[in-house]
Amino acid sequence: MVILAEYLHMKAPYLFLIFLLAAVTQITAQKSQPVFGKVDKADLEMKDCDFDKGADAMVLIDYGNMYYDRGTVGYSTFKTVYERRTRIKILKEKGISQADIEINYYTHNNEERIFKFNANTYNLDAAGKIITTEVKKNSIYSKRIDGNYSKMIIAFPEVKVGSIIEYSYTIERESYGLRNWYFQGRIPVRYSEYQLRIPQIFRFAVQPTLVDPVEDKQEVIDESISMDEGVMETKSLKSNYIMRNLPGVKNEPFMGSPLDYMQRLEFQMTQIYYSESHIEDLSVKWQDVIKNRLNMHEDFGLQLQKTVVAAKLFVEEARQIADVEMRMKFMYDRIRKTMNWNGDEEYVYTDNGIIKTWETKTGNVADINLLLINLLNEAGVKTAPILLSTRDNGLVTPVYPSVNQFNTVMAYVQIKEKIYVLDATDKVTHIKLVPEKVVNTNGFIPEGENGKWKDVLSGKSKYKVMAAIQGEIDEAGIMKGNGLVNCYDYARAQRVKEWKQDNLKFKNDYFITHYPGLKIEDITVNNVEADSLPLEQKVKFSAVLNNSGEYRYFNTNLFSDLEKNPFIAGTRVSDIDFGVHQEYTIFGNYTIPVGFTFDGIPENISMTTPDKGIIFNRTVQVESNLLNIRMTLEFKRTFYTADTYPEFKEFYKKLFDKLNEQVVIRKKTTP
Repeated sequence: MVILAEYLHMKAPYLFLIFLLAAVTQITAQKSQPVFGKVDKADLEMKDCDFDKGADAMVLIDYGNMYYDRGTVGYSTFKTVYERRTRIKILKEKGISQADIEINYYTHNNEERIFKFNANTYNLDAAGKIITTEVKKNSIYSKRIDGNYSKMIIAFPEVKVGSIIEYSYTIERESYGLRNWYFQGRIPVRYSEYQLRIPQIFRFAVQPTLVDPVEDKQEVIDESISMDEGVMETKSLKSNYIMRNLPGVKNEPFMGSPLDYMQRLEFQMTQIYYSESHIEDLSVKWQDVIKNRLNMHEDFGLQLQKTVVAAKLFVEEARQIADVEMRMKFMYDRIRKTMNWNGDEEYVYTDNGIIKTWETKTGNVADINLLLINLLNEAGVKTAPILLSTRDNGLVTPVYPSVNQFNTVMAYVQIKEKIYVLDATDKVTHIKLVPEKVVNTNGFIPEGENGKWKDVLSGKSKYKVMAAIQGEIDEAGIMKGNGLVNCYDYARAQRVKEWKQDNLKFKNDYFITHYPGLKIEDITVNNVEADSLPLEQKVKFSAVLNNSGEYRYFNTNLFSDLEKNPFIAGTRVSDIDFGVHQEYTIFGNYTIPVGFTFDGIPENISMTTPDKGIIFNRTVQVESNLLNIRMTLEFKRTFYTADTYPEFKEFYKKLFDKLNEQVVIRKKTTP
């Protein structure tokens, strides 16, 4: 499903300037691009994207046009008008999902209105004629997300491989903030253009994140602005930003958010410039965000001041626990076990409010975690909200004060030297672990005048897996064995979550799919609910050894979570972000039958990256018909930049060659 990231700017304080913008003519699209409804037959016949081969779909045209107009009388002196038109070509079956369009917009106090919807599907019939299917009004509907946001959903008819879909709409907002523009997306973009017309009394800071060339066309035009004391002649800056032939930003193993790698323009209003002697500073500071968008907001800070009367007995029960850490754990465990998260994690504001959330036991991430913060404070555990951006949402920029950078809020507790970051929507992560989706990120606590930035680190916790294998091989070349896999910290949290979601898929993913040569006879999983213990997985298996003439061979890298090298692509765009430190240990104990000998065994070896960020060790011992092998892999770094990928890839190739080296045995020759 495509979610169009509109990245709404916060509403600033009303200006005390009383003026009306004169009529502003709409900027028309370049003549070289077809207008809405006019589709080229060649595009309908197209089978592939010539600059991003194999793409499931591609954006043919993406227009954005933004300008200022007079505001609503009695509400604001001006408004912004944002027009958008997008045309998408479906190239493969998987690309059909690109026709599921959702457009998010801000509906608090009706500050944004979305209208002028047009949408069509285009196909070729058997005779090669272009058939246009209009999207009816009953296939375009609005759905409320929470108290602040809604989304417009478009259901396109007759969509299939080869189709083109097209839609356009207009959003008006009683505000002056400019929308950011993403030239690039998850699928390739052939043509992207953003048009702006801004009276020069408004001053904006522009932050470009660009790699490819952008066509930047700007000109100053004359314009009249009606003031309360007459008409002021002023100038406006008309800008066109154009980019072409941008490949899609695809998922790569261990990447952060794809949004961080998309080429874009970001804007922030800084001034209203009346004259050299009269400049109004409108640059938003974090203290403005804290006051106006957080602490005094009904759906955030004011929730923390409420009294949840129905939770009084629960709070009193918690207060009876003298130890503060135990009290915190008691409350955290109770709330996360009884509350049901509705899956909504896009904004930091409540939907139901904490009182209703306690009553219904259901809410979004802010409902549940603000409730947790409120009740912890009521019980004497000093707790603050911390705003975070999850790994898939992208990096935050401290120099850009905006709530919209964050997509989740959690509870921040400091007890002596210990730091806890708690997410009561997460039912499996141990209290000592920072939730994996925000580990090694930067969080913002709205306390004091300017707030506090906190590095949210994993500390000593790791993604830790230990696998111990015992195998016995008979004269027929059949191995019968047992495996014990223990998962700790983040590995435990991940596997428990997957186990609870689907037992069968869990067994296939970790013990069956990657080992087609093994016959899995039994899998037992223990300690699922005992979160202070490692997740224990016991496996009973058998296998017929591969053979070549008189030689038989087998792999000792079993059930380690290191079966497949994820870094095989020739090139890479994104940085490598493991999130947390990792540690793997593989023990193997293998017995061969009397009358057989080891003909080839892996050598003792130590390997490390030049920065010593990744260390691999293997030790092998053979005594008569018994082989003992021990392999350890430790990641002391969690992040590698994309420009180091060639060396990183080469190290990983050697690493997996060593991990998967075969043990060779043969029958002893008779003297």
